[in-house]
Amino acid sequence: MALTDKTVASTYKDLLTLNNSNSGATSAGTTIQDGNGTNTALTLGTRNSTFRPAADHTAILLVENAAGDDILKVDTTNKLVKVNQTQVAANTQYLRFFVHDLDVDNGTHYGVPLNGKYGTNPHPNTEVTFGTSTDPSAPNVSNNGDDWIHYLHYVDTNITVDAVNVLVGATAATGDSLNFHLLNLATGDTTTIDEWSSTTVVADDSGTSNAGYEQFYRVVLNIQSANVDAGNYLALTVEGDGTNSDYSINAQVRYHLR
Repeated sequence: MALTDKTVASTYKDLLTLNNSNSGATSAGTTIQDGNGTNTALTLGTRNSTFRPAADHTAILLVENAAGDDILKVDTTNKLVKVNQTQVAANTQYLRFFVHDLDVDNGTHYGVPLNGKYGTNPHPNTEVTFGTSTDPSAPNVSNNGDDWIHYLHYVDTNITVDAVNVLVGATAATGDSLNFHLLNLATGDTTTIDEWSSTTVVADDSGTSNAGYEQFYRVVLNIQSANVDAGNYLALTVEGDGTNSDYSINAQVRYHLR
């Protein structure tokens, strides 16, 4: 707005000012106000600048390109910063579980390791199972701590799981219906772990029919409980409704720090 031929009375509310008794900017910062004394979200100082909204919002700060596409977005409601064309969390990370020719039995939840070794591989793992209930449940560690460590990812800071995609292929011409679960294992133990206090389903699927080795499948798990706190562990399981085939599995977990 040009101020030419404008009076103070007709323009002062649209002017921005430092509310600092005519002392100017400070090192700690002073809140910018309009001429009517209403605070903005911006604090300016000689050493720092701060955005602090009166109420949280999913887009408190936006950086856009010339076409108006969001490149950076600060979401104070969800304590999240999103970036780039796809607007994913700025600190997005990936975790992988994978295994070659895993032998599944009817109705049992089997762990999928992180290191890909199982069965006839040069250094095979001993299987870890998670029960036969509808949802898996982690058993206590019992003379098999050396096996457990192949199946667990330790979470050392709070995270939110955003997506889980599982690639799965059968080794036989006829397959089974498979169920996958990503689990959040909590424990009261800190550095010596021998039991679990709870098992929470982070993501799962409703069952995917596998028609054998003529194709492979990409299974998208449904997020059920996305937040995983520091000190917990992630594990992935697979359950089959038969014994028609073994399966190779390559699962990708996308998450961000929170």
